[in-house]
Amino acid sequence: MIRAFLVQAVLLWLLLPYPAFAAPMSTPPPFEVVAAAKNHFLPDDTAFTTPQPRIEVARIRSAILPGVILGGRYDGILNLLQDRYTASGEIDTRLENAARSLIEDELLQAGYPVAASSSRSPFENQLVDNPEPGQFLIGGTITEVKLNSYSSLLGEKTQDERTIRWELFDRTAGKVIYRQTVTGRAEAEGVDNPAATYEAIRNSFKGLLTQADLADFLSQPTIANLPITVPTRYEIAAVSSSETPLSTEQIVSRSIPSIVQIRTPEGRGTGFVVDASGLIMTNHHVVGSAHTVQADLYDGSTHKAQVIKRDAALDVALLRLEADAADLMSLPVCPVSVKVGEDVVAIGNPLALSNSVTQGVVSGIRTRKAHHLIQTDAAVNPGNSGGPLLNRYGAVIGIVTEKIASRGIEGLGFALPIAESLDRLNVKIHPTQTALNSCGSSTMLAVNQMPQ
Repeated sequence: MIRAFLVQAVLLWLLLPYPAFAAPMSTPPPFEVVAAAKNHFLPDDTAFTTPQPRIEVARIRSAILPGVILGGRYDGILNLLQDRYTASGEIDTRLENAARSLIEDELLQAGYPVAASSSRSPFENQLVDNPEPGQFLIGGTITEVKLNSYSSLLGEKTQDERTIRWELFDRTAGKVIYRQTVTGRAEAEGVDNPAATYEAIRNSFKGLLTQADLADFLSQPTIANLPITVPTRYEIAAVSSSETPLSTEQIVSRSIPSIVQIRTPEGRGTGFVVDASGLIMTNHHVVGSAHTVQADLYDGSTHKAQVIKRDAALDVALLRLEADAADLMSLPVCPVSVKVGEDVVAIGNPLALSNSVTQGVVSGIRTRKAHHLIQTDAAVNPGNSGGPLLNRYGAVIGIVTEKIASRGIEGLGFALPIAESLDRLNVKIHPTQTALNSCGSSTMLAVNQMPQ
């Protein structure tokens, strides 16, 4: 009698389904949009002429407090709890990297241009870091998790459900322009199988990509209120340099009003005005992956500047102020021949010390990776990057880019020749008068090549 009852009980449990969350994943959809999108700023009547921008995948973070119970591991046909799964408060680096790779794959399959990490490419040694960073960044914050594993005579499986708040950041606008919360679900064979977690995140992102309003954002080249036409060539007006050598004091007084301090979330550096229309030259590593930066001018005002051209291989970038600045003064930019031994002056913002001046001589002309470098003994420190190296006529002959310092070495400073920098950024000097050459001078001869 008792044996028959136990057999019937066992058969009954075999026929019963798992608890609600343990139901097969074929029953509920793999994803579910659980919140309405907010903070949409795309104008309805904007016309665009630039190519579709690239997209980067940012961080995947967790907003779940440490110690919060996520679920558990259950054994037997009676689903007896064996262990609890609790949140650690952070995401494992390997899990995050794998999730980012999955998201990049989904974007590529959906037809979007993706700024994928070079470490995923078999040609990573041939790639230049961030040659053109994406305008859009997509990142996610995990807000809720349901994680359970089951083991019985019927088999083993892991079920994961992740609710993720996805955000779209526009580097040009400098803000988050889209938010959407989507729940993703997945199931994998085996106990504690991380594949369930990977697929739950992937399914959440797949649900995000089904949103038509997100597709509208990613299909547009910019969300700025006004269309931006990017020219292939930039012209700057020639500015007269001195026809006679100047003292250091004279060079500084003429040049400092054109020096700009550039600030990004990653740090700060120097730039200099090359045209009164608001064009600024600096190093690529100063702006990094930013599309817009903060530019502090000599008069104390701060303006947004857009990165309109960059060359990571040479380490140069061209910026444009987004708003007109009064009394903007530009430096003489002259691709003159540089001579070893001539006096030079460097102006920059090292260690947040605005408009610091150092002087020295041209120590040599070096070649590295097919690029010329001007070596100088003028002091160069962090923050000087992107500033001008000027000759005794007050003309820019180079862009300060780096230094080498170690035990026993006082410090070797290097600058990029201005001629090569202008060429790589496709900037041409346009004489303002027919009697002047491209340097804005009637006596200084401009040459377009460094001495070999």
